[in-house]
Amino acid sequence: MIAGSAHIGSVLHQVLGAGPHLDHVLTVPPGVDVEVPRPRPRAEALAALVAESRRDAPNPPGHHDPRRPDEGNAERLAAFFADDAPTVVYVGKLSREKGVHLLLDALRGLDARAVIVGFGPERQALEQAAEGRVLFTGALEHRHLAQLWPLADVSVTPSVFPEAFGMVAAEAAACGSPPLVARHSGLAEVAAGLAEEYPMARRDLVAFEPGDAGDLAVKLRTLLALSPYERAELGRAAGSRPPLELGGNRGSPAGNKSQRLSTVTVPG
Repeated sequence: MIAGSAHIGSVLHQVLGAGPHLDHVLTVPPGVDVEVPRPRPRAEALAALVAESRRDAPNPPGHHDPRRPDEGNAERLAAFFADDAPTVVYVGKLSREKGVHLLLDALRGLDARAVIVGFGPERQALEQAAEGRVLFTGALEHRHLAQLWPLADVSVTPSVFPEAFGMVAAEAAACGSPPLVARHSGLAEVAAGLAEEYPMARRDLVAFEPGDAGDLAVKLRTLLALSPYERAELGRAAGSRPPLELGGNRGSPAGNKSQRLSTVTVPG
């Protein structure tokens, strides 16, 4: 049996109970296709993002499909990124358990703009709650995200519900965008792996206290106050950690045998 993180290994222990069956559980975190999500120069990434958005099929408001990109994203993204203001990106479902409301709360009073990617039942409420420069794009595909993440000064995963693994954080890291995640479940494992690559003085900037918009705001303010060079250094550090080493390879409370692989490519 394969568990995608030590967190999932511990869940298996809770559900199945102790026993020899746990000796056959391998902790193998999901892979990231690092040939696609990778750091890119800003101008190149923006041009590619706009080009990919122009390829999107029509999705007019009257017949809007929430699982597809919003109509007019190419023009809106080009205008949004016309300047170099600090940018925070969220990618995921727009539902309460994903904690996007915490991110919007944390952004209030910060000199930053945000791109919110995804669809879900909370979108309308989140759009109404958003203040300042916040762009909602609807769902995006990996062909878009591989260009968007290199434009992000910080990528936030603020979930308030346990996550099996922080795949979005791992993909953002592969693009050189420093992830900032809630410190729990599989996300905490990703944060621990990233922290090992950061300078000692910056290791607390990989995660924030779960459900705490104030702590998230403090971490965001600190990250965005860094010079562009310092943030780029963190991005390079985040991207230097092989995705399979970001979590789940140190065993779990389930007493499982962990397996370390050098490369796994997930079809894009």
